[in-house]
Order: sequence, then structure tokens, then C-alpha cells
Amino acid sequence: MKTTSRITILISILILFSQCKQEIKLKPQKLTGNNPVAFTDVIYKSGRDTVFVSTYGGHIYEIINNKTKKKKIALLDDEIYSMAYNSSTKQIYAATLNSGIAVIDAENGKLIKTLKLKETWAHKLTYNQQSKLLATSDFKGNHYIWNTADNFRILETPKKIRNAQPKYITDNGIIYFNKRNEVLVWNTQTNQIFSHSLTGTLEDVDKNNNLLVIGGKQFALYNTSTDSLVYKNKHPNWPIYLKDKDSFVNVPLTLEIVSGKLGNNTIYTAGLDKTIRKWKKSTGSLEETLKKHRASISAISLNKNKSQLVSVDLSGTIYFWEL
Repeated sequence: MKTTSRITILISILILFSQCKQEIKLKPQKLTGNNPVAFTDVIYKSGRDTVFVSTYGGHIYEIINNKTKKKKIALLDDEIYSMAYNSSTKQIYAATLNSGIAVIDAENGKLIKTLKLKETWAHKLTYNQQSKLLATSDFKGNHYIWNTADNFRILETPKKIRNAQPKYITDNGIIYFNKRNEVLVWNTQTNQIFSHSLTGTLEDVDKNNNLLVIGGKQFALYNTSTDSLVYKNKHPNWPIYLKDKDSFVNVPLTLEIVSGKLGNNTIYTAGLDKTIRKWKKSTGSLEETLKKHRASISAISLNKNKSQLVSVDLSGTIYFWEL
């Protein structure tokens, strides 16, 4: 009877509201309702120990390992989702919700210029310091490749890779793209295009051109030399932290993997289970589970010589890991 009465009351309320004339004023909305101090991305400024982090609230900070205070670099009136750093010009490139790609002076925090997008926003940037190429794609499928050394000239791409998403750029200007169920590889010097059939989002490429691909709860290592899948794997168990007991309990559930990086001999994957997993690259066997984060991990980054990993989460916490 109680349940029936509650349903009757709810239906009456719905009918009442449906008969009312409602005037709704729409205000410009930001993409998320996330904590504005949550870290969205992290990139290295130097060889190790010094990084830039971004927030949904539009802040960019410099953080040094083992120092508690962070230095404010810039504040944009916009949400920031991804960054890249040009160490030659000391410029930060920031993908935003409403301002396209912001080009920021890392020394004084001033906005130098913005790189406009055709539609919507870009969520992920990829940049290579040697080739000086910066790339992204918007949520309508348009991609953009800028030569930062040539006044941000936009590169024209072959028709075959139109609507593909640029994911990785090599030192010699080879760009890897995601497109439906394949990865396309475009040599910007020779204009050659190669294709590999595989599903998932390309996360990283190593010096042997092996691909790290993530799709839902699984990650995969793909060998481009043999054009074959090496193995697939996923995070085993979900270690839930019990604050009152300061301990973990392993729940037999597998959650989605959100990002990953290829080390010299190791693969690192971060998941919604708030962990970073270390895998032996040659076999795919799990070597270690890093469990310091208490909030969802939003980004991880490896330094250039693969000796240090840095991770940030949605509570605004950062960790440096010696490898």
C-alpha cells in the first residue's frame, strides 16, 4: 500500500508540472560539473621532477617533486582538458572548452594567442618536440595539425585520413591516427600512409613502433612489424580502500582502463579502480599494483628517459613514482 501511494503521488506531481507553462532560460554551460580544482592533465617541464598540471577551473600550475607549494603559471576563464609543452619556446598549449587551443607563455602566464577550432572543443593534444608538430581533433571529427615552428601553419592531410584522430607524433614527423577499426600512419615527409586493423584508442607508441591500445576494460599491445596482436589484458580485481581500517579489500570486478604509457620494458595502465598497474612488456604479466590514489586518476605521464612516472587525480592529488 505504501509503495502504491508513493507512485500515485509521483504521477500527480508529474501531471501538475506538465500542465504548467514553463519559461526556461538557458545559460552557457561548462562541459562538466567536476571539482574545479581537480587535475585534468600533467606534462613534464624538465627531464624529471618538475611538471605542469591543469585543472577544470582553468588553472595551470608548476609542481616540483617533494615540494608542497605549487606555483601558479596561468589562469584561464575556461576549462582545460589537455596540455603540451614546447621547451624551445617555453610555451604551453592548452586544449579548452570555449577558447580552442590556448598558447601560453610559461614564463609569465600570458596568453599569446588562440588556435581556433571549426566546431566544439578538443579533449586531447599530442605534440612532438623534435618535429615541432602539434595535433588534435574536435568532437565533430575535424582534426588539426599545426607546425609550431612555422607560425602555426596548418598541415593539409590526405583525403584517406580525413576525420581520423591524431594520437601520436614521432621525432621524424610520422603521425599515428585512430579511425574506426584501424590505426593509420602518415609520413608527413613522403606522404605515405600505412594501415593497421585493430580496435580501441591508441595511447602510446614505443621506439620499436609497438602500439598500446585501450578499449573499455582491456588494453592491448600490437606489433606493427608483424602486423599482429601480441596480447590483451585487463586489471584483475578492484582494490577498494577501507579508510577506517587503512587497508584494502580486493573485489572481483574489472573496471575500465582510462590511460596508459609504454616504458622501456614495462607497460603502465591507469584505471577507474584508482590504481596504476605495472606490466612486463614482453609477456603482459602483472608485476605491481600502485594504490596511493584515493580518487579517479585523470592522467599519467612518463619522463623522456622513462625513469619517472607522474600521475594526477580528480581530487587534485599528484604522485611521482621512481621506476
